[in-house]
Amino acid sequence: MSSSDTYRASGITKAFAGVGVLHGIDFEVRPGTIHGLFGHNGAGKSTLLKILAGAQPYDDGHLSIGGEPIILSSPRDALAKGIACVYQELRLIPNLTVTENLFLGREVSIRGVKQIHEMNAYAQNLLIEHGLNIDTTRPVRSLSHPEKQLVEVIANLDGKARFLFLDEPTTALDGNQSQQLLAEVKRIALERQIGVVLVSHKLDEVLPVCDEATVLSGGRVVFHATADGIQKQAIVAAVVGDAHGHAAETKRAARTVGKPYLSVKGLRGARLSGVNIEARSGEVLGLYGLVGSGRTRFLRSLYGMEPVTDGEIELAGKSYRPVSPVRAMRAGIAMLTEERKVDGFIPLMSAYQNVVLSTLKRYRDYGLVNLAATERSAKKTLARIGTRGKLDGPIKSLSGGNQQKVLLGRIIEQNADLILLDEPTKGVDIGAKADIYAIIRGLVDEGRCVVVVSSEEEELMEISDRIAVFQHGRCDGEAVSVDEISLGDLRQAAWAPASA
Repeated sequence: MSSSDTYRASGITKAFAGVGVLHGIDFEVRPGTIHGLFGHNGAGKSTLLKILAGAQPYDDGHLSIGGEPIILSSPRDALAKGIACVYQELRLIPNLTVTENLFLGREVSIRGVKQIHEMNAYAQNLLIEHGLNIDTTRPVRSLSHPEKQLVEVIANLDGKARFLFLDEPTTALDGNQSQQLLAEVKRIALERQIGVVLVSHKLDEVLPVCDEATVLSGGRVVFHATADGIQKQAIVAAVVGDAHGHAAETKRAARTVGKPYLSVKGLRGARLSGVNIEARSGEVLGLYGLVGSGRTRFLRSLYGMEPVTDGEIELAGKSYRPVSPVRAMRAGIAMLTEERKVDGFIPLMSAYQNVVLSTLKRYRDYGLVNLAATERSAKKTLARIGTRGKLDGPIKSLSGGNQQKVLLGRIIEQNADLILLDEPTKGVDIGAKADIYAIIRGLVDEGRCVVVVSSEEEELMEISDRIAVFQHGRCDGEAVSVDEISLGDLRQAAWAPASA
């Protein structure tokens, strides 16, 4: 490709439910270069990336390659034009082998017969060429997450991509793996004249390979630089922007905060390298951080969903060791996961049935579940929190907001002392958000200890009493009152160089 084959986005706008997300974005990707795209949570990076890759329609503006307008109705359209994207949520098919994933949609066959041996040999050489020595006949589900991430990136690099977008490609990789991957991306971008966009929060890792950098804030371009103008301090300053204004203005009703309920010291686990946290009864402790900072992993570790290798945890002064979600529930812990459709509810069960899944033992008589009792309790709980829709039908038919209320109803049913909420308003509308905030406040007013992870800064400051910041798998335990912190302070803490 020549430099005239630049991929340009001009004046791109996008709104969801009338709320503007992108406001006239101009962005370009030049062949043979790496363009870093940066910004705080909710700045519009992922939306822009999806538009560029044909996965999201835009409202206004236009896209072009080499000056020729293009229309992308789907990711398939984008692939046909040489535009590929690797998202944080990997799209490999777990039950297929590495080779089958690498050749998906472009299998080698002779008279309808797949040439498995030939494809395996090619795939093995391809991975070795990129420094990844694994058996390509293994099913993808048996690979580690870093290996899966590398396989998906290599699959796109080996395709006919003229432009490649990588969304947080090094999140699950260690330092050496990250350097190796980025070096490979840089080499191939130059050799094959591929235009690459890197979305990342790890500035120290990605800036050395970037030829161009753009920062988004509030859906607008607030910084752009090339070559020597790409400076980390300038990028961080642009990310933080003018959000240093005032501390949270929301006035909270006075309530009595109890003693520390959750105490965590030196917690280590899968990509957690030292977490210190103290949360009290009768308060909401907000956890903030960039993608991959360890917030979600910390909650999952507390709930026994991921292994803990070191550290001390106390609940109300008593030692606690996470082993499994069942053990966590017995210890008085309830959790709302980020992906409700993956590990939150059973789609074909009714809202009433989903509410009591964690407390069925309570309704057993001589080994049998008293279904009438479960339904009475579920109806009472869901009515209390204003859940709407056909609640006796499959939960999958409810709106996102009502699905989330059902899951919060399950937490209420559990009567837990420690409540872990991971992105509690993800995928819900504005009205449902207000209802969910009220439910959370109600739980806290009852004296429960609530820990909330949210990528929405304004939301975290509205519902939290104090906020602690995660960075690179660590948290120093310094939780600051929301009355004493601004949005800019949050961003500055999340983007600042990590301490040793």
